[in-house]
Amino acid sequence: MKKRLVAFLLCCAAASSFAAFQFDYGSISAAHSDYGKDTYDAYADRAGRFGLQNAFYFNTGSYLYASFSKGAPEFGAYYLDGRNKGEEIRLADIGNGQYTAIGADGKALKFNAGDSIGFWTRDADGRTVYNTPGLDGQHTYNGTAILDRNNYVVAFGKYGQYVSSPTGNYTYDQMIDAAQSVLNVQIGSKAPVPSGQPLPGLLAALLVCGGTYTGYRLRNRKTRA
Repeated sequence: MKKRLVAFLLCCAAASSFAAFQFDYGSISAAHSDYGKDTYDAYADRAGRFGLQNAFYFNTGSYLYASFSKGAPEFGAYYLDGRNKGEEIRLADIGNGQYTAIGADGKALKFNAGDSIGFWTRDADGRTVYNTPGLDGQHTYNGTAILDRNNYVVAFGKYGQYVSSPTGNYTYDQMIDAAQSVLNVQIGSKAPVPSGQPLPGLLAALLVCGGTYTGYRLRNRKTRA
């Protein structure tokens, strides 16, 4: 019994590690020199050097993983064409509080290198707040930061609210406290799986675990017979 349990736990641990590996998010930079270069998978234009401020650029073909670490407002995403707002991007829930972009076929949309996008939320008064100041005459400033080189954090305020980014004595925690909602933007090379479905590789690993456990049970029965 003890051997069976140990084998099963080890297999499940391997499955968990496999799942973590599958969600290896791409790298994101805010350095101007990394714009358009595949040394980083994406570039966040926090200063608006190449277009609208806070625009998010894909340097490599990638899928979107978006989630909120504070608040759960209505939100959306849109393409950018220079300083102009393009078409809306359809989003879908993929479980674990994450969303991805989908195409007309309902499948996860892979963005191309060179694509640039922005995000919006609705505040408590039902007004749209863009993360790229300048659209529709808005001058709202959103706080931004990059965590762990793979998480572009956008701190949204209410319409017209100025949320500062961490700088000097103003800390990341202060930015989060000032925000009405906080969006985490991450990307990956793996296509997201619809909510409720395990990752293909993880499913295979779990089948192996089940097979291993079943095999031990059958062997034990034969031994006792």
